Amino acid sequence: MRNQSLNMKKAMLLVMCLVFICIAAGCSSSSSAEKETGSKPTADNKDKVKLEFYYGLGGKLGDTMSKIIQDFNSSSTKYEVVPVIQGNYSETLQKLQASLAANKPPALAINGYPEFTKLAKNEVLLPLDAYINQPEYNKDDILLLDQGNYNNAVLGVPSFVSTQMMYYRKDIFDKYNIDYNALESFEQLADAAKTIKEKEGINGWSIMWYAEHMIDYARSAGGDIASEDGKTITIDSEEWIYAWDSIRKWIHEDKTMNTVYGGNGWEWWYKTIDGVMNGKSAGYTGSSGDGGDLDFTKVATGMQKGLHGSKPRPVAVSVMFNLFKDSPKEQQEGAWEFVKYFSEAEQTAYWAVETGYIPIRDSAVNTEIYQNKLKENPYLSVPLEQAKTNGIAPYVDPTGGKIYAEIELAKDEVLIGNKPAAEVLKEAKKKAQNELDKVLNQK
Repeated sequence: MRNQSLNMKKAMLLVMCLVFICIAAGCSSSSSAEKETGSKPTADNKDKVKLEFYYGLGGKLGDTMSKIIQDFNSSSTKYEVVPVIQGNYSETLQKLQASLAANKPPALAINGYPEFTKLAKNEVLLPLDAYINQPEYNKDDILLLDQGNYNNAVLGVPSFVSTQMMYYRKDIFDKYNIDYNALESFEQLADAAKTIKEKEGINGWSIMWYAEHMIDYARSAGGDIASEDGKTITIDSEEWIYAWDSIRKWIHEDKTMNTVYGGNGWEWWYKTIDGVMNGKSAGYTGSSGDGGDLDFTKVATGMQKGLHGSKPRPVAVSVMFNLFKDSPKEQQEGAWEFVKYFSEAEQTAYWAVETGYIPIRDSAVNTEIYQNKLKENPYLSVPLEQAKTNGIAPYVDPTGGKIYAEIELAKDEVLIGNKPAAEVLKEAKKKAQNELDKVLNQK
């Protein structure tokens, strides 16, 4: 009996050890997978093809993307998207360049338009012509699909569409009988900003520390980045100087406007928004994608205004999905499966109502989720209206981003350094023209 009892005790001890080992192994595996994907693993996903996905989206955008990825991973029996999150578009580009140099590209990335042109110029992107011609993608329903064309190949497709909007505090504008929609120009908005600064003691308007906005101001004053024949950079034109120097004076001389700069990732962007929401500024120029972070009981959305007697000409731009030539074929196919999933009418409508960005499919506007949100927040339709009525295409930089880089540097000298726009833009034009001439001379 003692031997039987001893044997039973040994058996029970062995079982307990095995249970402990299994639990420990399970916990370790779960912890590792959660760190990598943000979700708990299941028995069926260990053999899935892993798809690294680089993107730099913060706040509500990041949360919404994470939800869509989790839904895709749950629905797919073959693929698992693994987010690799960066601070912003430029940090995503840096990460991509490092991975490409190491010959370890991800399966998929989201890039802003300037970053897309740089990658396209470097010939690292996978042509998508065969994919977009698949009937299930229904390319005729996609907005701004042509923006992914580069050198006669489709190298990117829209993930979402952005245009830069004006957001203002309804209570403050109403307090001083300012009707934003009745203002006929940005100059009139500047006058309203002066009134608010004098009477309310806060910034009358906030200028975002963003090259795309400064380009919009210049183009809405009648300027362009290059001549019609594409051979001459024109960022030192009267229209550019007028727009940029007006902004500089309103910030640094009149002190009726401000700009927030610096910090990590999109920190400066969200600080600008916080300034408006906390009553330190009466409004700001932002992105259609800010809609998910704003309280529309306090703010309203307005379309951009023209300057210098010109009509507004804001860019309507596609933020791109990109796949890579040197990633394995099964990863390319898996990445396209996620692109198709994200591009479905219901998914892009969900993205739009959660973030404020413009859905990439015309049919998304007719979905129940979009129509219900529109009843709750009529401002959701303003970015789409601006894109369709005043929106213009972005400049295609033939240097692979070097012209945009000069505009970026010039923006800092004017907005932060308070240097006269004429001086800054003349120097930037000289450098940008030199880069353009190098490309033209190669042809």
